[in-house]
Amino acid sequence: MTCAENPVRIDHKAASGQLVFSWPRSVTYSDGTESDGVTFTILRVDGLTLTLRRDRDGVKSSITVAPDGKSFSYHEEGPNEGSRFDRCEGLTS
Repeated sequence: MTCAENPVRIDHKAASGQLVFSWPRSVTYSDGTESDGVTFTILRVDGLTLTLRRDRDGVKSSITVAPDGKSFSYHEEGPNEGSRFDRCEGLTS
């Protein structure tokens, strides 16, 4: 999920309290499912950390934004390790 190969776009739906992550090319997860996006409901905001619930399955997760705003770490409950995402230059989201 690099900027050059498959940049992540994040849209905030203020009215519903959701974050929608999308990317131009589908990715395949370790369980074999494919997706070109995922929607989260924001449960709590504490400084640079957002506590989320993934809408499709209810898995709780969190995003911690780096102080410079150029990247964030994603972690979720369960056996998955999480990821780090970097802000792509030239994108507005």
